[in-house]
Order: sequence, then structure tokens, then C-alpha cells
Amino acid sequence: MTEDEIAYDNVQKKKKIDRQMRKAVISVSVGSIVYALGVVWLLQLGGFVSGGVTGISQLIVGLIKKFGGSVAVEEYLGLLIGLLNVPLLVVGWRGVSKHFAVLTVISIVLQTLLITILTHFTVSPFIYFLHSTSSTDGTVSKGLIDIFTDNTFNIIKNTETTALQLEFKQEITAGVRLMLAIIGGLVTGVGSALCLMGGGSTGGLDIISNYLVMKKRKPFTKFQFAMDFVIIISSSLISIESVLYTIVRLIIYMKVLQALYQTYQTLRIEIITEKALEIKEELLKTFYHSMTIYDAVGGFSNRNKKVIEVYAMNFEIPEYINIINRIDPKAFVVITKVKTIRGNYVQRTVI
Repeated sequence: MTEDEIAYDNVQKKKKIDRQMRKAVISVSVGSIVYALGVVWLLQLGGFVSGGVTGISQLIVGLIKKFGGSVAVEEYLGLLIGLLNVPLLVVGWRGVSKHFAVLTVISIVLQTLLITILTHFTVSPFIYFLHSTSSTDGTVSKGLIDIFTDNTFNIIKNTETTALQLEFKQEITAGVRLMLAIIGGLVTGVGSALCLMGGGSTGGLDIISNYLVMKKRKPFTKFQFAMDFVIIISSSLISIESVLYTIVRLIIYMKVLQALYQTYQTLRIEIITEKALEIKEELLKTFYHSMTIYDAVGGFSNRNKKVIEVYAMNFEIPEYINIINRIDPKAFVVITKVKTIRGNYVQRTVI
């Protein structure tokens, strides 16, 4: 390559990294907002414990209240989450990547601010949407049109709305709590998945889980589920009844995470082509992964071909396909899931 071509190539790579970083920051920011809303407006309202550091913080706050502490301690939940995340960020910086750590810091700061602001200045809108009736099934007592037209809808915390939220918590039915657990698991799962898909995390045990994925190739959700389950069982110190609903919340959360977050799933790509040399050179120039190449013969055409076998991560697949299609639009490509991989395989982060 000439100097001009190298310079142009470097400029294009920088533009690509900048685009990726912008998308990552947006994804992590939106995910953090969704996650914080789910924690304050759904999980805290239902009396459920979240997972990870957020759950540990909720557990500490709950124990303080249980043993005679002020109810006002709830307002410091966001600050406690931020403080407990600090030592774990060192693991993210050293064990995963600097970009991952920076994006996780953005998420933690947003969560800390939002959870603090939401707890201090708002009540959950779900006290209006899921207002319980005299029945025990927790059915909705008003339609959305009624809620927004009767001038009673107000999420700003004041004496009246605080009393309304307290009344809601005291009179909450089993059906409403179950609904809050399901919606809470769904919302926090989507928020967490958006952060992870952006290349960061919501902090806490997500950092450890990502470290295990990158360095030990352990399934992300397995460690996450085990640790969250321990935290949830520990919450029985505060309320045994809440544990059952929180387990429902955890199952929904994990299902959402498994469905949406497949960024670091390892896949096997098999490329059958007559332009193996060109494809090989471009793939080696673009990616960290090596490959295996062997001969093949077309069963119908009887023409000599090559098979390129390479292992990559889910987030890399679109770029692989673009390169293959650009060089050989007639190439036959098969992509399959890989359960386990061992040996000299380099796993990189999304950004």
C-alpha cells in the first residue's frame, strides 16, 4: 500500500471507531435510563430486590429500615450503588477493556443520578396504572383515558402523592405484585441488555460476568443467575413473601437478557468459495481471528473450491458477511452456534 492509501485507511478506521463509540454511548445511556426507571418505579414499588450491586444496596437499605432506621435512607440508594461499584470498575478496566470500563462508568453515573432524583422527587406512575380494587386479583381500576383526563395524574412527589404511594404499598394485592414483578423484570432486562449490547454494562456483577466471558469463556447468564439468586434468598431477612415475587422477576430478567444479549456468543462461519485467497487476506487484515482452509469439490459443478472455516463473535458477523459478499457474491456461507470452544481463540470486546 502507498502512503496515501495507508493514511486513507487510518482515517476510515478512526471514523468507524468514532461511529461505534457514539452508538455505544447512546445505547448505554438509554439502557441506564430504562434500568433506573425499572428499579425505582417498579422494583422498589413492589418491594422487590434487584440483582447485583443494586440488589445488595437495596438489601442494605432494607435492613437499615428493618432495624429502626429512617425511611429517608431510601433516598440514598443511588449514592450507595455508585460507591459499591467503584472497586469493581478496576476489574472492568484491567480484565475486560478500557472502553468497557468507560462505558460502565457512564452507566453507573447515570444510574446514581437518576435513581437519586427519581427517589427524591417522583412517585411511581404505576400507582395510577395498577391501582388495586377491593377484589384480590389486582385488576386495573381505571382506563388510561380516565387517568389522564381526571386531573389526578401526578408523579411529582408532594404530601398528597407520597401519601397515595404509601397507601398503594399498604393495600397492594397479590395480582398487582405479580404484575409489577413481571413488568419490572422485563424493563430492567431490556435496560441491562441495551448497556451490554453497547459494549458497557450496568455495573456491579455485570462487570464480573463480562470478565468471566472474556477471560474464562464462561456463560454470562450462569454466573449472573447464581449470584442474583443468592442475593434474592438473602432478602428473606427483610420479607419472605417478597422472595417469591422477586424470583419471578429474576426469571423474566434472565429470559430477556438471554434473548437480547448475544453479543459475545461464539459462532462458526463456513465459507465455500472460489476466491479463498482474496477473502482470507481481507479477513486477516480486518479481524483478530485466524482460520482453517481446506479443499472441496462442487457436487453439481465438479469445480474445485476452498472451504474457509473461522470462529467469530456474534457482533462481528455483519462485517464478515459484508466482506464476503463484496469479494465473492456467489460464496456459500453457513453460520452455526458453538456450545464450547477451547484452544488459541482470541476474544475481543465490541468496542
